[in-house]
Amino acid sequence: MWKTVIKSTTLRCIANKRWSHQLKVGAGQSYLHNPGSEPLVYDTLGEVIEQTVNKYPDRVAIRSLHEDITITYAELLKQADSLGCALRAQGLQKGDTVGVWSHNSAAWIVAVVAAARAGLISVLINPAYEKKELSFCIKKAGMKSLLIGDALPRRNYYEALSQLIPELENSGPGSWKSSEFPTLNSIINAGKGKLAGTIQYDSLLTGSGSQISQYGGEVKSSDGSIIHFTSGTTGDPKAALDSHLGVVNNTYFVGKRNLLDEGHHSICVQVPLFHALGSIVTILGGLRHGSSLVLAGPIYNVDDNIKALFAEKCSVIMGTPTMYVDMLAKIRTMSDVPSTLKVALAAGAPCSPQLIRDMQKYLKTETVKGLYGMTETTACVFQSIPGDSIDVVAETVGYIQDHVEAKVVDEKGDTVPFGSPGELVVRGYNIMIGYWDDPVKTRQALSEDGWLNTGDKFTISEDGYGRIVGRLKDIIVRGGENIAPKEIEDLLITHPDIDDCQVIGIPDERLGEELCAVLRVREGASVTVDDVRRHCDGHIARFKIPRVLKTIEEFPKTASGKIQKYRLKEMVETGKL
Repeated sequence: MWKTVIKSTTLRCIANKRWSHQLKVGAGQSYLHNPGSEPLVYDTLGEVIEQTVNKYPDRVAIRSLHEDITITYAELLKQADSLGCALRAQGLQKGDTVGVWSHNSAAWIVAVVAAARAGLISVLINPAYEKKELSFCIKKAGMKSLLIGDALPRRNYYEALSQLIPELENSGPGSWKSSEFPTLNSIINAGKGKLAGTIQYDSLLTGSGSQISQYGGEVKSSDGSIIHFTSGTTGDPKAALDSHLGVVNNTYFVGKRNLLDEGHHSICVQVPLFHALGSIVTILGGLRHGSSLVLAGPIYNVDDNIKALFAEKCSVIMGTPTMYVDMLAKIRTMSDVPSTLKVALAAGAPCSPQLIRDMQKYLKTETVKGLYGMTETTACVFQSIPGDSIDVVAETVGYIQDHVEAKVVDEKGDTVPFGSPGELVVRGYNIMIGYWDDPVKTRQALSEDGWLNTGDKFTISEDGYGRIVGRLKDIIVRGGENIAPKEIEDLLITHPDIDDCQVIGIPDERLGEELCAVLRVREGASVTVDDVRRHCDGHIARFKIPRVLKTIEEFPKTASGKIQKYRLKEMVETGKL
C-alpha cells in the first residue's frame, strides 16, 4: 500500500538532524504519513503551560499595548490558577464549558489558561457576533459561565447580553436566573466599570489557587480542551471540540516549525484570538515555547499592528493573507522599515505566490512561512519547514505536519495518483473529538476509521508537500468547464496596479456561470477588462480570463480576516457592486 522513502527535500536544507525522518508515501497514489520527528506527548494543556512557567518565570508572557498591561509567566500562572479555582468554587465541574466573548486582551488569555488548568472547556466566541449568534453559542455549548470584555466604541458586550438576559440589570453578581439560558450561572466582567449582575474579573484573581492541582489531576489527555465555532456561512456554526492531546502537540510542532523553540521570540499578535490561527498557532503556540505575546490592539487595525511590530522589535508575526495585503500597502510607502522580523507566517486562507514574495521583500523578514489547516484539525495539517526556499513556500502550503496522515481522493473516495487534484482527507491526533452536541454532523465529517473530509481541492506530491487548488464549493462551472478561482487570483495579483482580488461566478444565461473579477486597485490607479485580458493572455486558457470586472475599496470579511465570497456574489448579483 505504501513505500518508505527518505525525504530528500527535508534533508537537503536542514543543518541539524531534528527534521530528518522517514516519510511513508503511497505507491504512486496520493497518500502521505509523517511518523513524526519526536514522539507525541500526553500531558494536558495545563501541565505544559506550567512546564513553560517553571523554565521562564520572570519572562514577559503578555504585553498588551492597548491596555498598558505586562504579565510575566509566573504572574500568568498565578492569575489563571486563581481564576480557575474561582470558577470551580462557583459550582462548575470537570468538563463544563466557559465562554470567552471578548476582543484581544490579557484577560482572554488568562481565561483560556485558567479553564485548561481547572479541567474546564473554554468556548471561544467571535467578538463580532450579534445577539442572535451569541444566544445560539450559549445554548449550543451549554455554557455555565461567560467572560465578557470591556466595551469598545462600536462593541458593547454587556449591552447585548443584558438584552438577552434582562434579569441582569436588577440583580447582584450571580444572583439571577435566566429561563432563556438555564445552564448559565455567572457572567464575569473583564472591563473596568461595575456592571449589574456580573462578577468583577479582577476580584477573581486574588485567591491562592491552591486546589488547582486537584482539579488538574482529574484531566486526561483525551479530554476536551477548547471549542472553536466554525464560520457558519452555510448555516448555524458548528462547535468543534479539540482535545488536550491535539492542542498540546499541535502547538508544539507548529511552534517548532516557526522556530519558536530557538531562543526568546516576541510575537506581534494581530489576529483575532477566537480563531484557531489566533488561539492555537499564535497564543498557545507562543506560550508553549516561552515567547512574549505583544497584543497590538483590541481589534484588527493595520496601523496599530505596524506600530507594534516595529516599536516592540517583534521577531515573529502571524496573519491572514488579507492582513499582509493591508500591511504591505502601508509599508511600501515607508522610506525606512526598521524590521527585526525572523518569521512571518501566512495562514487562514489561500495565499498567492506573489504575496509570499512581497512579504519577504517589504517586511525584510528572514523567512516567510505558510500553514494550512482548519478548525476541525485543531490548527495545522501542512506547514513550511525551516530551510524551505521562498519558491517552495510560495508554491505550496508546506510539508505534512508530524504524526499526520493525508490523502487525496476522487468523488468515489478512491485515492488519486500523486499530482492529481481531488478532495484532501486527513487523519491523526490533531483531528477534533467531534462537533459538540451534534453527532449527525460529526458522522458526516468524520469516517468510522478517523478520516476527516476537508472540502478542499488539493494536490500532494511524493516529497510530502501539499498544494491547494481551492474550495470544492468555490469551483466555477463555465460552459461545462470546471474553473478554480485561485489560479486566476494568483495571476491577477501579479499585476502592478492590483492590490488584491477575488474571482467569483455570476449567473449567465448561455454559459451557466461567467467569471467576475472583483479588484482592490492601488491608490490612483485604474484597471480595465482589457488590462486584465492582456495581463492573462499567454498565462492561462482564454476561458479562464474574467469577462466581468468590478472594483471595491474593502472586501467583506469575517472577523478572522477571511474574505466572504458569498457576500461578494450577492453584492454583484443585486447590483450593489
